[in-house]
Amino acid sequence: MFLTPRNFGPPTAALPRRWAALVLWSVAALLAPEGKAQPGLERGGLARQPVLHEPLPATASASRSDQLEMSRPNAAGQGGSALPQAILTSLGRIAKPPPAKDGDGTPTYAKREPPRIGVDRRTGADLELHYQVVFDPAVAPFKRDFVYDQLAPDLTLRMSGTGQQPLAGSAEPRPDHELFWGHVKLSLQAGKPVVLPSVAPTSQILSWQALPSTPLQFFRDDAGNFSVTAPADAQVDLRFLMDAPSAYFAAPLGTGGQESGGPARPQLDPGLQQRAAAMWPEIGVSKGMDRAATVAKLVEWFRSFRPGALDQSSGDPARDLVLSQRGVCRHRALGLMLMAHSLGIPTHYAMNEAHAFVEVWVPLASGGSAWQRVDLGGGSDSLELHAAQDKRLHQPLFRDPFPRPTAYSEQVGQVKVDGAPVDQAFGGAGQIKGAEGLKGGSAAPEPAGSGSGQDGLAAAAAPGNGSRQPTAADEAAARRQWLRQRAAGLAPRPTPPRPAAAQAPQPSDPQRLATSLHLEPLAAMAWIGEPIRLAGTLAAGAGAPRLPIEIWLIDPGQPTQARLLGTAPTDAEGHFTAELALPPDVPPQSYDIVARFAGDPRRAPCDSGP
Repeated sequence: MFLTPRNFGPPTAALPRRWAALVLWSVAALLAPEGKAQPGLERGGLARQPVLHEPLPATASASRSDQLEMSRPNAAGQGGSALPQAILTSLGRIAKPPPAKDGDGTPTYAKREPPRIGVDRRTGADLELHYQVVFDPAVAPFKRDFVYDQLAPDLTLRMSGTGQQPLAGSAEPRPDHELFWGHVKLSLQAGKPVVLPSVAPTSQILSWQALPSTPLQFFRDDAGNFSVTAPADAQVDLRFLMDAPSAYFAAPLGTGGQESGGPARPQLDPGLQQRAAAMWPEIGVSKGMDRAATVAKLVEWFRSFRPGALDQSSGDPARDLVLSQRGVCRHRALGLMLMAHSLGIPTHYAMNEAHAFVEVWVPLASGGSAWQRVDLGGGSDSLELHAAQDKRLHQPLFRDPFPRPTAYSEQVGQVKVDGAPVDQAFGGAGQIKGAEGLKGGSAAPEPAGSGSGQDGLAAAAAPGNGSRQPTAADEAAARRQWLRQRAAGLAPRPTPPRPAAAQAPQPSDPQRLATSLHLEPLAAMAWIGEPIRLAGTLAAGAGAPRLPIEIWLIDPGQPTQARLLGTAPTDAEGHFTAELALPPDVPPQSYDIVARFAGDPRRAPCDSGP
């Protein structure tokens, strides 16, 4: 792999010191036919042996840590703990929800039994689905109502029901966690548990209030099913604050497998295990594969499903479910859970009234392992959001790290927030309704990137009718425009710093300081298995230590396949250096490297694009 500067201008132009380009070459292509190293590949008199796709060290990942705005710390709440005035998130300040009013769409949760989920042959597209928005920021369509963690021999899902633990509200947010307001009405019967919607399996309830004042007890089991009970019958308006780790929504994957201290290794009925293992070769998985690679293969397989009629039954429902690649969200999630469990990978089947998805225990590039939400798509004519008015749509810090086959990416339902398409499939619905209720939101008729090729690059470089052919300078200008737009689009929204007590930043904060980034490579060449070394400077005014600088690897031909290589902190003068590993699966070609500062309440965002 060679790290070389490239110019957008004439060949004699010097490399601008604000961006860098990376050219990756396959070592195999540099070998003579006999397998000997060609001249020029020797260092210190010894021929360097090529290493093909050697696993690279994992990179650290950025995170978010949302905060509370407390107007009266330690004030007693009515029917629970004190609710903060607002949460300070990457989407801005979000005030606590007002009490429910008639007709405002706040959904009611009452006692109901978990639905029976198993194999069925109704694999055609759904017509119209309806989704009740509970959280702000809205995690549509991924709230968790019922979660299953076991499979019976007949392929019906079960809840283990183990580890039922009472939850006590804790007002302190956890590092690397994001905060969500929840708001539901409860129809309670004395001592009988009612499902409480949740965001993630490890979420905590930080604070809550019930109107009228009612003593409530919250529970969570080992699969992350949440429930609530009361000692007497009651009709309650419940507002609560829940957290979830940033890595749950999406994060770069690391290497490794099952670790001690994680969830128990799943066990299938021996007969079902044997039938599932017989399908491993057809999917391309095996027991000896790396955990992240195995999960990626499974996700790619089940994201390749399409709605449609099944062929004639093979006599084995498990084989029909998995290998037909037909069905909607429930078929995909059930099939992936079966195959993951057969490989010893802990996996949950999570569902709500509109969608089913999975949660998989995966290794993270930042270290350790965690549950990660995985959408597999679906297949419905439309999905309508209810009670979305004035809520924000949650957007994960990272793009999900799994393959997106054609069958998945062709799902046309699209939501825009503040005019920008959201990188989310919305359960595979063909049309999204109710998105205009989200703050700054609207529904778009076609997915992001359709029509313009490469995020506007083709349109910017192409001549109009009767105009001259584009020159090298035209193409360079178009490329500069594309790179700047792409870098800006990659960056997550800024994470607010921890405010002092009762001194939360307000929307009226003064205008942020202008910033700029310069980036350069420290070496002209890097080999597989060795890190890329970069250095740069963030000009952000005096006193800018420990500001996170994101380093992105962008494929110009497929800009949606950008990778976050890692982050580097600045020193007191704004300087930073980084040694970052390349993903082992990137093909040999040219890439752009872009540094990005996401901004904070004092400083504006910037990138190293030309």
